Amino acid sequence: MRWLKPLAPLGATLALFYLLHFKQGQIPPLGKFLNPFAGFWQNNTTSDEIFSDLILPELQDTVQVLWDDRRVPHIFARNNHDLYFAQGYLTAADRLWQMEFQTHAAAGRLSEIVGARALEYDRFRRRIGMVYAAENAVKAMRGNPATLLAVEAYTNGVNAWIRGLEAKRLPFEYKILDYQPEPWTVLKSAILLKFMAWRLTSRNHEIIMSRTRATLGDSLTRVLHPDYPPFMEPIIPAGTRWDFSPHAVKKPQQDFKMMLRDSAQSTEGFSAQGSNNWAVAGARTASGYPILCNDPHLTLNLPAIWYEIQLVSPEVNVYGVSLPGAPAVIIGFNQQVAWGVTNSESDVMDWYHL
Repeated sequence: MRWLKPLAPLGATLALFYLLHFKQGQIPPLGKFLNPFAGFWQNNTTSDEIFSDLILPELQDTVQVLWDDRRVPHIFARNNHDLYFAQGYLTAADRLWQMEFQTHAAAGRLSEIVGARALEYDRFRRRIGMVYAAENAVKAMRGNPATLLAVEAYTNGVNAWIRGLEAKRLPFEYKILDYQPEPWTVLKSAILLKFMAWRLTSRNHEIIMSRTRATLGDSLTRVLHPDYPPFMEPIIPAGTRWDFSPHAVKKPQQDFKMMLRDSAQSTEGFSAQGSNNWAVAGARTASGYPILCNDPHLTLNLPAIWYEIQLVSPEVNVYGVSLPGAPAVIIGFNQQVAWGVTNSESDVMDWYHL
């Protein structure tokens, strides 16, 4: 048995080599992950890079970036191409993993990253045609030169950041999941926007109701779920003739606040969900300017759904929030108007059995 003694260290060395260089289930290769120069230790330092002037070969002119005390970037460019290129570059610097993971999920490719546990999720995403819808959206973008310029410049900006990304600066999530970022594409931006649109659809109970009817029959289903959901019925019955004259809205009474309080009590128990917005007239504000308030009622995520930013060029001056992975500003304001996004949680999606 003497030969076992010298083989024991060799076996231990081989086992250690295997653990350090190969993935074990969902555990990344420990050698790569624990590498003091490129592993997760490098993510312990702050990644809040501050760019003042962007100097990149893809830019057509100089781009200045100012950062406020909340680390919100304010981009000043001399043309729209550079503006959206810089937006893509900076957004990728802060949110690259979020952008890519979301598009993998939306496209039904999550199992490529996390394995077989996501297969059913991926099958569902592919069945609903998310990528097909995004491909049609890209075709529509190509028919609009301004939109195409923005999304292509943004895409090139994201890819410029990815190309310059060293192993030690790779976001922690890539290291723990042991994969590398792919090049960004216009299609990925379209997939992200379609995924967001899908998330904002509500009350699509067709699949559940179809299964209920298949099990219980049509008559019993109607008894259990009459006119479901009840408050989706139109206020004015179909076919009603518009044979009346509009009336001017009367000025509210003095006890309007009391009326609001009473009406609020009468709606207790009513499932009224959805976004909200309201406006305050300039005559009622300290600045003398009107104020628009908007609450989209979205989930609290980490990283956040939104990416706050200001975009300035000779043709653009807008401040607000963007979606990481898509150019421009979704909710915000410019020098003339402010706008928001609300979701009434209506049933706006139908399902078809092919």
